[in-house]
Amino acid sequence: MTDEQPTYAEAVLRLETIVSTLERGGMGLDETLKLYEEGADLLKRCKSELATAEGKLNELQLDEIESELKAEKQ
Repeated sequence: MTDEQPTYAEAVLRLETIVSTLERGGMGLDETLKLYEEGADLLKRCKSELATAEGKLNELQLDEIESELKAEKQ
């Protein structure tokens, strides 16, 4: 991986590749640990992005509810 942060979709694709590679086995310990570490970092990033997206959706829903309540009061 480069220093550039992958998009969410790129991170998921890379995770799928890492999991597939690890499941096949046949690698040395160093390579296995390196892939596992990369996968763990990608998973952490994906979880963070999902949490951020969920927060934004919750805000949008609250805004919609507030708008509906204001409309009902008028």
